[in-house]
Amino acid sequence: MFEFGRELRRIFRNQGRMDADPSLYELLNLQMLIAQGRELDIEGGRVSTKNRFSPYLEASQVWREYARRTGDPVALRRAATAAENAGKEARNAVDAAIAALEQAQTCILSYDLFETAELLPSAEDLLAGGRAAIQEDEALRARFNRVEAQLAARLAVKQGIGEDLELAMLAMSHIDRAVERADKRVQRSHSNADKIEAAQARFERGDLLMMVGLDRCDSSLMLAVTKDFQALKDRLDAAYEPVTYSRVLLRLAMAYVWKGEIEGRPEVISEGIALLSNDDEPVDFEHSPLDWVAHKQALAMGLQALGELTLSEEVYEKAMQVYDLALKRPLQKGLALRGQLINNRAGCLVKHAEIKGDMRTLDKAETDFKAELRVCKPDADPVGWAVLQTNLARLYVARGDISGFMMERTEAAYALEAAVEIFEEQGVKSLARAAKAQLDRVREKA
Repeated sequence: MFEFGRELRRIFRNQGRMDADPSLYELLNLQMLIAQGRELDIEGGRVSTKNRFSPYLEASQVWREYARRTGDPVALRRAATAAENAGKEARNAVDAAIAALEQAQTCILSYDLFETAELLPSAEDLLAGGRAAIQEDEALRARFNRVEAQLAARLAVKQGIGEDLELAMLAMSHIDRAVERADKRVQRSHSNADKIEAAQARFERGDLLMMVGLDRCDSSLMLAVTKDFQALKDRLDAAYEPVTYSRVLLRLAMAYVWKGEIEGRPEVISEGIALLSNDDEPVDFEHSPLDWVAHKQALAMGLQALGELTLSEEVYEKAMQVYDLALKRPLQKGLALRGQLINNRAGCLVKHAEIKGDMRTLDKAETDFKAELRVCKPDADPVGWAVLQTNLARLYVARGDISGFMMERTEAAYALEAAVEIFEEQGVKSLARAAKAQLDRVREKA
């Protein structure tokens, strides 16, 4: 194991500086990543190590990769600590900028995994502070551009793209610049590291276009996204870039699903489902738990969308089975992915119960939601608590529609009012708008 780790570092080392190749990290299983991260932490902390910057920097990258695949908050903290230590050991302004870039990426990953919105301004400050030192380094400028594009996209989504596209357009300009520079780097270097960087820049563009396309119900945008992701998928090799390939495949499938939803065409949704139903998965749960769970969620969402169009109980039941399969896997309670799974499963359950007119299913769902609420405290996880309130409200409305009782809608209104208040306090504008719209519909029916 450790001989393999030393060989990897020999491959990564370039004139005394670590340039870790993400495509090589993708081939390491979780146990190898842990061993590599620990050894690098030890090497960085050893008094006899002459250049402590490099092992600390690589340790940050290794722990961030582990956190991205597992959602482990301890790994996130280790990544942040290693990046801070690299900054302390920086030998010049460029090293300090590289360390700041690592810290910024850890902040953004923390937001992606746990919705820690307070870290986005920290990432913004770190990037602004590091940019001044890298004007003459084209490779570093390209990396800074990509991370700035990531940050801009998240700020746009956090602000909400429903009414004002100004932030989304600004983010898209950052992303286009990042894609252009990343593509040029690939043409010059032909390195796997630059290839992965270019793929990640295209992720950001595709994700933002899909968000705008969904909001505007624009199938032409979804068509453009499917073409981009198909071209990107064709350039990747699942044997050598399994994690990146898996993430591209998921996005391509969801673009088909959402295009089919917008156009009302079950056959287009089925194309997305087929991409995710292949038994030969690029990554398994042991290699990348979060990617595996995300794939199952995407498959369940595709089946749910197909069920809504075809009103098929059988398809709804398959979707519920896939949601349950994903939720059986152990996930950190604060993970955004876990909240999305619970939320989407709730929507599927309610829709299925509405089709069947089944009050027992809704009663069981209410019991499950209230059990979650007892565990999820508003002080510890306010956004997660508010999402559960919106799910309860959806359930109350469905039960009121079936039974005709007005009291159900009153309870739904109480739950939504609490959710709106929390979303506004936390600055989650998109969720606040959605909850307000749901509350308005409930009040109109009352």
